[in-house]
Amino acid sequence: MIEAFSLATAHLYQDALASQARLRNDVFVKQRGLDHSSFDELEFDEFDTPSALYLVWRDDERRVRGMARLLRTDRPYMLARYWPFLVKERALPNSSDIWEVTRVCVDRTLTPPVRRTVFPELLSAIAEFFQANGFVGMIGVTRQHLLSHFIREGIDWLGDEALIEGEVERAFFVPTAHIRPVYFCQKYGIPGSVLKEHPPTPFRRAA
Repeated sequence: MIEAFSLATAHLYQDALASQARLRNDVFVKQRGLDHSSFDELEFDEFDTPSALYLVWRDDERRVRGMARLLRTDRPYMLARYWPFLVKERALPNSSDIWEVTRVCVDRTLTPPVRRTVFPELLSAIAEFFQANGFVGMIGVTRQHLLSHFIREGIDWLGDEALIEGEVERAFFVPTAHIRPVYFCQKYGIPGSVLKEHPPTPFRRAA
């Protein structure tokens, strides 16, 4: 199951907020050697604000082993702040109905049978959250082959590839209807509902 929390609700999830920052430090700072802000083995940036929503996959010891951070595009977000040149095919979104997915990572020390299910579960949780609220879709920046492997149709590439933090990446938009990786959900038996509970009220569409 995937858990969702914000800075305001993180206290309900033991040390999940610190645990996701610890995983980010392991993946982005230690393994990839990126010059990200970190302190006391915790990675963070200016987008870790009260409006950020964290989706996490935790193991039996309650350690975060996979995560994604969601940012509304009507508030500051990474693509608009750092890489707007990646978007050529449309205007940069500025909407509470389009969210940016960032800081996606999975602990590579998980056993392969478990590890291969975590990213599809995270995508499924994003789709479930968006569908429940009528959100339009997600944007982000990633390696093209990685996203195309999991999402087989519906990806709108927004511009050309560029070298971003040592990797050749592209900006993308995926409408809500195409976010759930259907093939992998069927292959790994991932159920239709993977969110342990829906995010708190401020992150839902107003009635």
